[in-house]
Amino acid sequence: MDDLLEDICICENDNVENEQPVTTTTTITKTLTSTVQMQKKKKGVFRKEWLSMKEYSKWLQEVKTDSTQARCKACLKTFSVRCDGKTALDKHMNRDAHKTSMKTFEKSTLITTLTIPASESDKISAAEGVLVYHGVKHGHSYVSQECGTNLVKTLFESSSSVAKSLSCDKTKSRAIACNVFGPYFTKKIVDEVLEARFYSLSYDSSNKGNCKTYPFTVQFFSDVGVKRALIQLIEDPYETAEDIFQNACKVINDFQLKIENLTSVGADNTNVNFGEHHSVFQLFKNEVPHIVQGNCYAHILHNAAKHAHDVLPIDIESVLCKIYSHFSRSAKRIEELKAYYEFVQSEYSTLLQHILTRWLSLLRSVERLLEKYEPIKLYFLNQPTTIKNEQLLKSFFDSTDGLCILNFLQNLLNEIQRADLQLQRTYTTAVDLHRIISGLVKKLQQRLHDKYFGNSTHEILKQLQEIDANKAEELKQSFESFIKTVIEYIKSYYDDDTRQFYEKLSFFSYQSLEFLAWERLMDVADLIKVNDLNKDELYSEYCEIRVLYDNLIKTDIKLSDQIKSYISSKKDYVPISTVNDNSDSLYDNNDEEVELVHKNQKKDEYVRSDHFWSYLLNINPNSTPNMKKIICYIFSIPCTNAYVETIFSHMKHAWSDYRNRMDIELVDAELKIRMNSDYPCAYMYKYLLSQPDILNKIRTNEKYQQKKRRNIE
Repeated sequence: MDDLLEDICICENDNVENEQPVTTTTTITKTLTSTVQMQKKKKGVFRKEWLSMKEYSKWLQEVKTDSTQARCKACLKTFSVRCDGKTALDKHMNRDAHKTSMKTFEKSTLITTLTIPASESDKISAAEGVLVYHGVKHGHSYVSQECGTNLVKTLFESSSSVAKSLSCDKTKSRAIACNVFGPYFTKKIVDEVLEARFYSLSYDSSNKGNCKTYPFTVQFFSDVGVKRALIQLIEDPYETAEDIFQNACKVINDFQLKIENLTSVGADNTNVNFGEHHSVFQLFKNEVPHIVQGNCYAHILHNAAKHAHDVLPIDIESVLCKIYSHFSRSAKRIEELKAYYEFVQSEYSTLLQHILTRWLSLLRSVERLLEKYEPIKLYFLNQPTTIKNEQLLKSFFDSTDGLCILNFLQNLLNEIQRADLQLQRTYTTAVDLHRIISGLVKKLQQRLHDKYFGNSTHEILKQLQEIDANKAEELKQSFESFIKTVIEYIKSYYDDDTRQFYEKLSFFSYQSLEFLAWERLMDVADLIKVNDLNKDELYSEYCEIRVLYDNLIKTDIKLSDQIKSYISSKKDYVPISTVNDNSDSLYDNNDEEVELVHKNQKKDEYVRSDHFWSYLLNINPNSTPNMKKIICYIFSIPCTNAYVETIFSHMKHAWSDYRNRMDIELVDAELKIRMNSDYPCAYMYKYLLSQPDILNKIRTNEKYQQKKRRNIE
């Protein structure tokens, strides 16, 4: 700006000497204003040349989806450059939080630079591969895949030799998915399982038409925490314990996993899986005596609430289903209902369907009915009662009993659902189970002791007490019986022996009050069966880890930031979900659980137990082999079957009526690609260019020859 004023002054002097009219103050002001505006216009967008500047290159990253944003790889945060331009980079770089993050980031950064081959054939193969990968990830049909490839060729034929040479029709796309990507991502998972040594096997069954499928998944501990993956989808019409056991053994043998390293079998809680006499678990126990029974506690909580409904005077589940079905297929009834919404001045919302076999749907249905109770009540009270269902619903809305029960369920089911959601998190393992289940049981017992059923429920009971004291007392007793039934059902699975087992494992949870106590470590070492565990060396390793942990929490950098940098350093790409998100996606703490703060430690962010142990064991790799065996063992034990259930959701999306010509082999391959790979599609192209073996399979006939060999066999 000073240079600009100097130029203007020089210009004025020249004008005087030449006896020309002097530039007015207004002209100078306009010049300054327009210049400043031009400078501001230059700001507001990310400039690629910043990436090559030494002071920014280590941590700066471009945000592809928003040119006014920049991202810091060290802090894992996105910030705006719209107003300050390059100055925004300097401001961020000079912050104390950034400087502390850079200390850990520079030490732990292990990001590998992908080598981009110059070969034209490699680029063509990578382009074909990423188109198939993109189609599988987003559920495109192979007809759409072929059409999309032809469209790209037409659009870029004149400007790109790669696009001109693309050839990826339906047959080739299927071969790449089934014989290249599916086996590749599965092999990566199996290699990690073999490195971890200990693993658990989970499964479930579901029908697609007349086809019964069994996905078999593994859970294990990796260098970035707990991992789950699909390794095989098997079609089998038989569902006896012997048949399931044989299929499971075949999966173990096909992938050369050792059955003696199997720690747990996870499934839903049916007799065929966990019966006392002849079940899949008992057959495995004959082979591996130390195996742990991996009950699905998400199912247990769901069934506990379902069984407790029998003690209520009104079958709320039946009422919800009847109300939903009354409106679900009638446009005329919906229009009549909307008139009642307008009458009470409420915005129309669709009722939510309650599905008896689906987890967590009951609470949402109850909440929506209570939210729109008045217009729905007026609708049914003003309807003719010629139909039996309408008579039942009219009697339900005609009394206060139904409203009282709905409010009770809304209040109580919130507690159960909060625990259920914690169990279904991807990183919840056996070390967290005792805290979640025992915490829920204690809360329910306290409710029972205090006879607290929710404030809205108590208000209705107080009004009902004045009208009909016997009815009010009957409802109170039914609510008490409901809570007792839930507690008893949970304890029927979580008995004293089971509780003691998981209570000992909870020592390895970072939220445990007895975290890193030697006595608890010995309890777990005696509890699990690891044949080659050296307890003398284990104590030396324990002392080393104890000292290391004490040093970590005394540093200026928060432990959560250290772990965050370590986890991010293990990935050479930025997940799509975190590009424009300032929140920390690596640490999901939405369940509002109480955070325990260890002694001698500053208040810290929530730390995942599996992330903590992966970070601690990898600071000095191979120095704590005995401790790693214990960690790999206990973190491989599942506490729900939620991951397997998500596979059925993916299968429903991939194997739809629109794609009805798919067979089990193709569904298996697509599910492996979806479940076992988290690479963004844009990154996948660069990744493929660094994998010559995959590129060779894509461009040669090897992908077809594998299919021929299977047919011959």
